[in-house]
Amino acid sequence: MTPNSPHNAASVDEYLQGLLPHEILTIPERCRLVSELPEQSTIGPSAAQLVSVLILALRPKRVLEIGTGAGYSAVAMGRALRRTGGLLTTIEIDERTASIARENIRAAKLDDVVEVINQDAQEYLGGLDATFGLILQDGTKDHYLRALPKLVRLLATHGMLVTDDVLFPVLEVPSDERPFQYALSLYNAALQDHPLLETIWLPIGDGVALSTKVQSEA
Repeated sequence: MTPNSPHNAASVDEYLQGLLPHEILTIPERCRLVSELPEQSTIGPSAAQLVSVLILALRPKRVLEIGTGAGYSAVAMGRALRRTGGLLTTIEIDERTASIARENIRAAKLDDVVEVINQDAQEYLGGLDATFGLILQDGTKDHYLRALPKLVRLLATHGMLVTDDVLFPVLEVPSDERPFQYALSLYNAALQDHPLLETIWLPIGDGVALSTKVQSEA
């Protein structure tokens, strides 16, 4: 068996999943109504633990999330922010999904840490005048590139932009998500060439990019 064989990769993934904290792995079980939105799957447990560790390391006062879904990642980040004293604003365009996310966040006793905004992210970002130490981009994939300038503007110097699903261009994805492959390829190129960002791409889940803002905008 070669080190890069699919069987070995699956074994590595299973092993790493087994090392994750019980609290991260059991968030879906403890969140109510999450099964009503199977199409609203968000970041996986490894990525959830990644953003939690980043919050504990960077200790941002304010965190922004694009794409709440049923609230899995919001609960994971909220748990970390409870420990650091920070706050999370998460944006969800679908009213019913936002309502379910709020219920899950209340069930996790994090509604004083996490605020769910039911609005189009592009509109909301355009009116924001704040700085965030960490931003999680997990919204509509073909909106990533259009949102990038706004997110860089809102990101604090030395803050972290975390982008999910960045390996779509090289993964086998469902037919309804194939149009996003080209959009994400363009987005990855924009991250690579951005003068204010330094980025690393990680093979976690469907791919996670970590981009730090190395200097303020002129």
